[in-house]
Amino acid sequence: MSGTVGLRLLHATCDHGFEAALADELVELGAHRVVAGHRGVAFEANREGLWRVTVGTRLANRILMPIAEFPAPDRRSFHAGVQRVYWHRWFSVDDTFAVDASAHRSAQDHTGFIAQVAKDAVCDRFRAEVGRRPSVDRDRPAVGINIHLDEDHCTVSLDAAGTRLHRRGWRSATGEAPLKETLAAGMLRLIGWTPELPLVDPMCGAGTFLIEAGLIARNIAPGLLRLASGPAPSRWAAPRAGEAEGFAFERWADHDPVAFGHLVTELRDAIRPGTATLAGWDIDAGALAAARTNARRAGVDVQWAIGGLEQATALAAEGVVITNPPYGQRLAADEALYRALGDVLKQQFTGWTAWVFAANEAPIKSIGLRPTRKIPLRNGPIECRLCRYALYAGTG
Repeated sequence: MSGTVGLRLLHATCDHGFEAALADELVELGAHRVVAGHRGVAFEANREGLWRVTVGTRLANRILMPIAEFPAPDRRSFHAGVQRVYWHRWFSVDDTFAVDASAHRSAQDHTGFIAQVAKDAVCDRFRAEVGRRPSVDRDRPAVGINIHLDEDHCTVSLDAAGTRLHRRGWRSATGEAPLKETLAAGMLRLIGWTPELPLVDPMCGAGTFLIEAGLIARNIAPGLLRLASGPAPSRWAAPRAGEAEGFAFERWADHDPVAFGHLVTELRDAIRPGTATLAGWDIDAGALAAARTNARRAGVDVQWAIGGLEQATALAAEGVVITNPPYGQRLAADEALYRALGDVLKQQFTGWTAWVFAANEAPIKSIGLRPTRKIPLRNGPIECRLCRYALYAGTG
């Protein structure tokens, strides 16, 4: 990130349990004054730094840029504060926008109502200035506005991406209950996986772990997949213009497309050939078809094979197994599946390390191995744990 001129405060949000990992990632991306908090990280960056972080982060869900703060003890002061923001500085009346809200210890705690009042205030400002109001698009807004009330204090922020950053652009199809891309990438960082080690998922579904690993191995900034502009390296195809989601900051009134284009070219030039050994098995042919399509769009090489757990095999003397087994259909069936997973790990992957991501309700004890580490995480509203197993000779 070039220099410290024009630094401004920003905030990256993340899933619980990834705050320290995200802070480390932001430092690597050049952010300044990085401070981890609860489900997020505060940092400073200039305009290029904002672009670099938004395009390059694998762990953050959102990058928020505060543009106004004011006391808001009641609805009237809240509406007035949002209306005072000079919205023309950021977008035009012809752009669509959406508002989301959160509240902590505030008397105004109905987030839907907060968002509605803020939307009305934005529209009232535009009506006063140009005689008409912008339209709302909740699914793919040109500009995303975030409102946060903490007691009587309001912070108004712009969402640099516009939609959540797990929407990389490579997922054209999904299997049942896919992991979020940011969650999968975060776990790969937590376990310390590097492309020198083979990575296997014996129940890969739509392939999220393996595709995110492939992006890491090729040094593909995940946000590049949301863009349609600029040269793409051989065998890596950016989404077509009609499919590209892009980023909200590209539609801010002060955006510099030429300077941003230079950054995009730099990031594309940094992509390297894929050398990691990645392999996934699954009994669901439809899920594997989706995985192949997704990997092709992402530009990563993965060995896919239809087969049950018993077909999964080690590809080298050492490596890493990571998987997210299904659960919740029938307890007896779940226990049998987890028991079979344990058998395969013990019989086929001696010398490897295994990581199993499972809901707390899942019968993980049926694996029959003692975890050497347990990391508490969440998958949306579901409380989970990521368990590590060292598979040395005689395990189990």
